[in-house]
Amino acid sequence: MRSAGGAAAAALYALVALSVADGADDNQAKSHEWDVLIFTQHWPATVCYQWMDKDSSHSCAFPSQKNTWTVHGIWPTKFGEMGPSFCNNSWKFDPTLIQPIEAHLDQYWINVEKDTPHYSFWGHEWSKHGTCAAVLPPLNNEMKYFAQGLLWLQLYSMSEILAKADITPNEISTFEPLHIYSVIKAAIGKNPSLHCALDAHSGKSYMFEIRICFNKSMELVDCDGIKLSGERSILRGDKLIHCDLTKPVEYPSVVPPIKQSIVSRLPLIEIYKLITWLRWFTL
Repeated sequence: MRSAGGAAAAALYALVALSVADGADDNQAKSHEWDVLIFTQHWPATVCYQWMDKDSSHSCAFPSQKNTWTVHGIWPTKFGEMGPSFCNNSWKFDPTLIQPIEAHLDQYWINVEKDTPHYSFWGHEWSKHGTCAAVLPPLNNEMKYFAQGLLWLQLYSMSEILAKADITPNEISTFEPLHIYSVIKAAIGKNPSLHCALDAHSGKSYMFEIRICFNKSMELVDCDGIKLSGERSILRGDKLIHCDLTKPVEYPSVVPPIKQSIVSRLPLIEIYKLITWLRWFTL
Protein backbone atom coordinates (compact mmCIF):
# COMPACT_ATOMS: atom_id res chain seq x y z
CA MET A 1 0.00 0.00 0.00
CA ARG A 2 1.31 3.47 -0.87
CA SER A 3 0.26 6.68 0.86
CA ALA A 4 -0.42 10.01 -0.81
CA GLY A 5 2.98 11.36 0.22
CA GLY A 6 4.53 10.66 -3.18
CA ALA A 7 6.70 13.79 -3.22
CA ALA A 8 8.05 13.12 0.25
CA ALA A 9 8.76 9.51 -0.65
CA ALA A 10 10.62 10.59 -3.79
CA ALA A 11 12.71 13.01 -1.75
CA LEU A 12 13.63 10.26 0.67
CA TYR A 13 14.59 7.99 -2.22
CA ALA A 14 16.91 10.75 -3.41
CA LEU A 15 18.46 11.08 0.04
CA VAL A 16 19.10 7.34 0.12
CA ALA A 17 20.74 7.49 -3.30
CA LEU A 18 23.03 10.33 -2.21
CA SER A 19 24.56 8.22 0.56
CA VAL A 20 27.74 6.72 -0.84
CA ALA A 21 29.84 5.80 2.19
CA ASP A 22 30.67 2.12 2.28
CA GLY A 23 29.37 -0.10 5.08
CA ALA A 24 30.14 -3.24 7.01
CA ASP A 25 33.00 -5.67 6.57
CA ASP A 26 31.78 -8.70 4.57
CA ASN A 27 33.87 -11.16 6.56
CA GLN A 28 32.44 -9.94 9.85
CA ALA A 29 28.88 -9.93 8.46
CA LYS A 30 29.01 -13.66 7.71
CA SER A 31 29.09 -14.39 11.44
CA HIS A 32 25.91 -12.34 11.95
CA GLU A 33 23.49 -13.90 9.50
CA TRP A 34 19.82 -12.98 9.48
CA ASP A 35 16.69 -13.74 7.45
CA VAL A 36 14.32 -10.76 7.53
CA LEU A 37 14.15 -7.09 8.41
CA ILE A 38 11.46 -6.17 10.93
CA PHE A 39 10.23 -2.63 10.39
CA THR A 40 8.57 -1.45 13.60
CA GLN A 41 6.22 1.47 14.12
CA HIS A 42 5.05 2.36 17.61
CA TRP A 43 2.27 4.48 19.06
CA PRO A 44 3.74 7.53 20.90
CA ALA A 45 1.01 7.81 23.56
CA THR A 46 1.57 4.22 24.70
CA VAL A 47 5.36 4.56 24.54
CA CYS A 48 5.05 7.64 26.76
CA TYR A 49 2.74 5.80 29.15
CA GLN A 50 5.30 3.04 29.63
CA TRP A 51 8.10 5.58 30.08
CA MET A 52 6.20 7.60 32.70
CA ASP A 53 5.02 4.47 34.46
CA LYS A 54 8.67 3.63 35.18
CA ASP A 55 9.16 6.99 36.88
CA SER A 56 6.50 9.67 37.35
CA SER A 57 9.16 12.38 36.90
CA HIS A 58 9.77 11.32 33.29
CA SER A 59 8.48 13.51 30.49
CA CYS A 60 7.79 12.82 26.82
CA ALA A 61 8.26 14.32 23.38
CA PHE A 62 5.67 13.93 20.65
CA PRO A 63 5.61 14.55 16.90
CA SER A 64 4.03 17.89 15.97
CA GLN A 65 1.62 16.12 13.62
CA LYS A 66 -1.17 14.67 15.75
CA ASN A 67 -2.13 10.99 15.66
CA THR A 68 1.04 9.87 13.89
CA TRP A 69 2.70 6.51 14.35
CA THR A 70 6.48 6.86 14.49
CA VAL A 71 9.42 4.61 13.68
CA HIS A 72 10.96 2.44 16.38
CA GLY A 73 13.51 0.70 14.20
CA ILE A 74 14.59 -1.65 11.43
CA TRP A 75 15.72 -4.91 13.02
CA PRO A 76 17.52 -7.71 11.16
CA THR A 77 16.27 -10.98 12.61
CA LYS A 78 16.95 -14.68 12.14
CA PHE A 79 13.89 -16.94 12.07
CA GLY A 80 13.31 -18.62 15.40
CA GLU A 81 16.03 -16.61 17.15
CA MET A 82 16.68 -13.20 18.65
CA GLY A 83 18.92 -10.80 16.76
CA PRO A 84 21.66 -10.68 15.66
CA SER A 85 22.63 -7.41 17.33
CA PHE A 86 25.66 -5.16 17.78
CA CYS A 87 27.36 -6.66 14.73
CA ASN A 88 30.18 -4.11 14.62
CA ASN A 89 31.04 -2.43 17.92
CA SER A 90 33.79 -0.41 16.25
CA TRP A 91 31.29 1.29 13.93
CA LYS A 92 30.23 4.13 16.21
CA PHE A 93 27.18 6.28 15.60
CA ASP A 94 28.06 9.68 14.14
CA PRO A 95 25.24 12.27 14.41
CA THR A 96 26.82 14.46 11.72
CA LEU A 97 26.09 11.81 9.08
CA ILE A 98 22.32 12.16 9.46
CA GLN A 99 22.15 15.95 9.61
CA PRO A 100 20.39 16.24 6.20
CA ILE A 101 17.42 14.26 7.55
CA GLU A 102 17.61 15.09 11.26
CA ALA A 103 14.55 17.36 11.13
CA HIS A 104 12.55 14.48 9.62
CA LEU A 105 13.84 12.08 12.27
CA ASP A 106 12.80 14.51 15.00
CA GLN A 107 9.26 14.23 13.68
CA TYR A 108 8.88 10.65 12.48
CA TRP A 109 11.62 8.67 14.28
CA ILE A 110 11.27 10.71 17.44
CA ASN A 111 12.74 9.82 20.82
CA VAL A 112 9.57 9.87 22.92
CA GLU A 113 11.64 9.41 26.09
CA LYS A 114 12.41 13.12 26.39
CA ASP A 115 14.66 12.89 29.45
CA THR A 116 17.31 10.91 27.57
CA PRO A 117 20.11 12.48 25.46
CA HIS A 118 18.92 13.70 22.08
CA TYR A 119 20.91 11.23 19.98
CA SER A 120 20.70 8.26 22.34
CA PHE A 121 17.71 6.58 20.66
CA TRP A 122 19.13 6.79 17.15
CA GLY A 123 22.57 5.82 18.40
CA HIS A 124 21.13 2.72 20.06
CA GLU A 125 19.18 1.68 16.97
CA TRP A 126 22.22 2.10 14.73
CA SER A 127 24.65 0.29 17.04
CA LYS A 128 22.32 -2.59 17.86
CA HIS A 129 20.48 -3.06 14.57
CA GLY A 130 21.89 -0.81 11.87
CA THR A 131 25.36 -2.33 11.98
CA CYS A 132 23.75 -5.71 11.26
CA ALA A 133 21.47 -4.41 8.49
CA ALA A 134 24.47 -2.76 6.83
CA VAL A 135 25.43 -5.94 4.96
CA LEU A 136 22.79 -4.83 2.43
CA PRO A 137 23.92 -2.09 0.01
CA PRO A 138 20.66 -0.11 0.47
CA LEU A 139 21.36 0.08 4.23
CA ASN A 140 25.13 0.17 4.41
CA ASN A 141 25.55 3.52 6.16
CA GLU A 142 23.72 5.66 8.70
CA MET A 143 22.03 7.91 6.16
CA LYS A 144 20.66 5.00 4.17
CA TYR A 145 19.49 3.11 7.25
CA PHE A 146 17.55 6.00 8.80
CA ALA A 147 16.25 7.35 5.50
CA GLN A 148 14.88 3.89 4.68
CA GLY A 149 12.90 3.91 7.91
CA LEU A 150 11.40 7.28 7.01
CA LEU A 151 10.59 6.04 3.53
CA TRP A 152 8.85 2.90 4.77
CA LEU A 153 6.84 5.02 7.18
CA GLN A 154 5.63 7.04 4.19
CA LEU A 155 4.75 3.94 2.19
CA TYR A 156 3.22 1.83 4.97
CA SER A 157 1.85 4.37 7.44
CA MET A 158 -0.16 2.60 10.12
CA SER A 159 -1.86 5.91 10.86
CA GLU A 160 -3.38 5.84 7.37
CA ILE A 161 -3.99 2.10 7.15
CA LEU A 162 -5.95 2.02 10.41
CA ALA A 163 -7.82 5.27 9.75
CA LYS A 164 -9.15 3.93 6.44
CA ALA A 165 -10.81 1.14 8.44
CA ASP A 166 -12.24 3.65 10.97
CA ILE A 167 -9.73 2.60 13.61
CA THR A 168 -8.78 5.98 15.03
CA PRO A 169 -7.32 7.16 18.36
CA ASN A 170 -9.95 8.07 20.93
CA GLU A 171 -10.92 7.49 24.55
CA ILE A 172 -14.36 6.02 23.83
CA SER A 173 -13.99 3.13 21.41
CA THR A 174 -12.10 -0.13 21.80
CA PHE A 175 -11.06 -2.56 19.08
CA GLU A 176 -10.66 -6.30 18.80
CA PRO A 177 -7.05 -7.45 18.27
CA LEU A 178 -8.06 -9.86 15.50
CA HIS A 179 -9.87 -7.08 13.64
CA ILE A 180 -6.84 -4.77 13.83
CA TYR A 181 -4.62 -7.58 12.58
CA SER A 182 -6.94 -8.37 9.69
CA VAL A 183 -7.10 -4.73 8.60
CA ILE A 184 -3.31 -4.48 8.42
CA LYS A 185 -2.95 -7.79 6.59
CA ALA A 186 -5.55 -6.76 4.02
CA ALA A 187 -3.74 -3.47 3.42
CA ILE A 188 -0.22 -4.84 2.93
CA GLY A 189 -1.01 -8.35 1.69
CA LYS A 190 1.31 -10.01 4.20
CA ASN A 191 1.14 -11.24 7.80
CA PRO A 192 2.15 -8.46 10.20
CA SER A 193 2.94 -8.74 13.90
CA LEU A 194 0.65 -6.85 16.29
CA HIS A 195 1.77 -5.88 19.78
CA CYS A 196 -0.16 -4.50 22.73
CA ALA A 197 0.94 -3.09 26.09
CA LEU A 198 -0.89 -4.53 29.08
CA ASP A 199 -1.44 -2.11 31.97
CA ALA A 200 -0.65 -4.10 35.11
CA HIS A 201 -2.57 -1.63 37.25
CA SER A 202 -5.87 -1.43 35.37
CA GLY A 203 -5.70 -4.59 33.25
CA LYS A 204 -6.31 -2.53 30.11
CA SER A 205 -4.65 -3.37 26.81
CA TYR A 206 -3.24 -0.52 24.72
CA MET A 207 -2.15 -0.33 21.09
CA PHE A 208 1.65 -0.36 21.17
CA GLU A 209 3.57 -1.59 18.11
CA ILE A 210 2.91 -2.88 14.62
CA ARG A 211 5.69 -4.71 12.80
CA ILE A 212 5.96 -5.66 9.17
CA CYS A 213 8.74 -7.65 7.52
CA PHE A 214 10.97 -7.36 4.46
CA ASN A 215 13.37 -9.81 2.83
CA LYS A 216 16.92 -8.98 1.76
CA SER A 217 15.60 -7.68 -1.54
CA MET A 218 13.59 -5.11 0.46
CA GLU A 219 10.31 -6.77 -0.51
CA LEU A 220 7.40 -7.24 1.88
CA VAL A 221 7.12 -10.77 3.29
CA ASP A 222 5.13 -12.51 6.03
CA CYS A 223 6.46 -12.01 9.55
CA ASP A 224 5.93 -15.73 10.24
CA GLY A 225 8.86 -17.27 12.06
CA ILE A 226 10.13 -14.21 13.91
CA LYS A 227 10.80 -14.63 17.61
CA LEU A 228 10.65 -11.81 20.13
CA SER A 229 11.10 -12.02 23.88
CA GLY A 230 9.47 -10.33 26.83
CA GLU A 231 5.95 -10.31 25.42
CA ARG A 232 2.84 -12.44 25.41
CA SER A 233 2.95 -14.37 22.12
CA ILE A 234 -0.24 -15.83 20.73
CA LEU A 235 -0.31 -17.65 17.42
CA ARG A 236 -3.77 -18.26 15.99
CA GLY A 237 -3.47 -20.00 12.65
CA ASP A 238 -1.46 -17.60 10.50
CA LYS A 239 -1.96 -14.67 12.89
CA LEU A 240 0.99 -13.48 14.97
CA ILE A 241 -0.52 -11.39 17.75
CA HIS A 242 1.28 -10.29 20.91
CA CYS A 243 -1.88 -9.22 22.75
CA ASP A 244 -4.39 -10.73 25.14
CA LEU A 245 -7.13 -11.83 22.77
CA THR A 246 -9.67 -11.75 25.61
CA LYS A 247 -9.23 -8.00 26.04
CA PRO A 248 -10.36 -5.24 23.68
CA VAL A 249 -7.55 -2.90 22.65
CA GLU A 250 -7.59 0.78 23.50
CA TYR A 251 -6.08 3.27 21.04
CA PRO A 252 -5.49 6.35 23.21
CA SER A 253 -5.22 9.80 21.67
CA VAL A 254 -3.62 11.06 24.87
CA VAL A 255 -1.32 9.41 27.40
CA PRO A 256 -3.41 7.21 29.73
CA PRO A 257 -3.34 8.26 33.40
CA ILE A 258 -0.55 6.67 35.40
CA LYS A 259 -1.83 4.55 38.29
CA GLN A 260 1.13 3.45 40.34
CA SER A 261 0.56 1.35 43.45
CA ILE A 262 0.97 2.99 46.84
CA VAL A 263 3.93 0.73 47.64
CA SER A 264 5.86 1.85 44.54
CA ARG A 265 5.57 5.48 45.69
CA LEU A 266 6.80 4.89 49.26
CA PRO A 267 10.43 5.34 50.33
CA LEU A 268 12.22 2.17 51.43
CA ILE A 269 11.88 2.88 55.16
CA GLU A 270 8.12 3.34 54.79
CA ILE A 271 7.84 0.12 52.77
CA TYR A 272 9.66 -1.69 55.60
CA LYS A 273 7.26 -0.21 58.17
CA LEU A 274 4.27 -1.20 56.04
CA ILE A 275 5.48 -4.79 55.64
CA THR A 276 6.20 -5.03 59.39
CA TRP A 277 2.73 -3.72 60.22
CA LEU A 278 1.07 -6.11 57.79
CA ARG A 279 2.92 -9.07 59.29
CA TRP A 280 1.85 -8.04 62.79
CA PHE A 281 -1.72 -7.42 61.69
CA THR A 282 -2.09 -10.79 59.97
CA LEU A 283 -0.58 -12.92 62.78
